[in-house]
Amino acid sequence: MSKLINRSQIKVFIKAKLAVLRPGMEDQLTRVSRKALDNYEARLRLMIEDDIMTHPTIGKTFNP
Repeated sequence: MSKLINRSQIKVFIKAKLAVLRPGMEDQLTRVSRKALDNYEARLRLMIEDDIMTHPTIGKTFNP
């Protein structure tokens, strides 16, 4: 199954947020693990599946 997230952009986002939300840690944490990226991928898939299951059966547009 194909990936839903752009892993390189997720890494850039995490590093940028580290600098803002946790100043000083951006130098300490320089990598993002594959496990973390897989976790975000799985959580996104579950969110989408949940939205599909709870979506009303009327209409033509998917709007969670």
